[in-house]
Amino acid sequence: MDLGALHLGALGRQPKIFWVFVAVAVVAAGVIVVESRASGPADFALPDTPASSGFIASNYDQGESSTTIPGCDAVVVPESGDFSGAYFRLDGGRYDDPRYPWFSGRKATALSDALVSALPAETAVEFAAPGTFAFGAESAFRFGPVQGPTSDSSVGDGPTDDLSMFASSTAAGLLIRNGSGADVTVTISKSTAGVPPCVGGTLDRRQVAADGTVVDTKESTSEDGGRTAVVRTATAYASDGTTLQANASQFVSSDEAVSMNDLISVVSSSELRIDAAVPGGTRLPPLPCDTRVGSQDGPAVTRADADRIGRALDQARIRALRAVIVLEQPLAPMQRSSLSHDSLCAAGTILTSGSEGVVTVAITGGQPLPEIPDAYDPTADRSVDTVRLPDGSMSERSKRGVRTVTVTRPSGTRVRISSTSAGELVTVGNLESIATAPGLDL
Repeated sequence: MDLGALHLGALGRQPKIFWVFVAVAVVAAGVIVVESRASGPADFALPDTPASSGFIASNYDQGESSTTIPGCDAVVVPESGDFSGAYFRLDGGRYDDPRYPWFSGRKATALSDALVSALPAETAVEFAAPGTFAFGAESAFRFGPVQGPTSDSSVGDGPTDDLSMFASSTAAGLLIRNGSGADVTVTISKSTAGVPPCVGGTLDRRQVAADGTVVDTKESTSEDGGRTAVVRTATAYASDGTTLQANASQFVSSDEAVSMNDLISVVSSSELRIDAAVPGGTRLPPLPCDTRVGSQDGPAVTRADADRIGRALDQARIRALRAVIVLEQPLAPMQRSSLSHDSLCAAGTILTSGSEGVVTVAITGGQPLPEIPDAYDPTADRSVDTVRLPDGSMSERSKRGVRTVTVTRPSGTRVRISSTSAGELVTVGNLESIATAPGLDL
């Protein structure tokens, strides 16, 4: 991902023209690892895109640094001294960060719903793990937490007092139309600096919508291995301080998935604004749950699987725990585990006083039944009890640490459910009741 282009709208407002050369994203669990989209079995084919094919740009052509740009009254022609490097580390980000009062968990959900509604007609979205697009990782057009530079970051020749100009929330995904695919990234940020000047080489056209929103567009191409990719970008600067940028990368073909007009339509949506009202009843974003419980590859999961199993899971949770604990929100719908084509997961926060914690569920199909360990085997895992249930399922119950039950069914479906509840209200028996509930088979 071209981080320089991603933040160009904000960067151009400074006395110098900043380009972001280095950015390292840091999360609680460590540094984000660059991985390509997980590949599934043969019947789980996805359109070929630059991100999924390992495309490496060469012979990059971003156009000329023209002194005349349609829609611009004046054009700044950059010289070598006008550019300054921006080096910073991104923190992991979190919802409801007091540093960014314009954003919240429910705001992220509202923006995500608005984004999906604004996507081009007759397109499909890959069923992928929700979250923030970063360095080629997949997502499902759900805005993640605002990520901003850490306090020790520097811009140009030294630290700057206002690093908020680099803070943004990102949503991304694979958009499919007529068999073609495009890697689409949408970034939202807030600024008080106004619309940046037109800088030669950074935009092809500027237009002003009826509501006063300024939209800049830019198209560039690059080549690798005889293939040509086109990158289209539309950036909107709205009167409420919203900077919204939509970027689509796809291979050049006669039937491209996303046009420039599609991107302009997305960034022009009035619902994709920082000041847009959050509808009543909007839910918090789902908790992250990247757990995978398979020891071997299982069948690819679908959005229909997630909806069906999510409903069954929530009914089982209500039967087993409604009189015991209160969750912040339902476990449904389930998510696809990150970078895994065969696993679903869900997580919920326990609000009950004295029993606060998190319930996490992961489900994978196509798994072998575990064996009951030999009681005299010194290498056997003694931290769990493995028992055969009446229906032939095998249940592995934790004896210490986080309360966890893993049930593998004769069908090959494996369900793992755990609870970090501080109290004793959520028992292993409660968890097993959920894991063995009907309707959870893949």
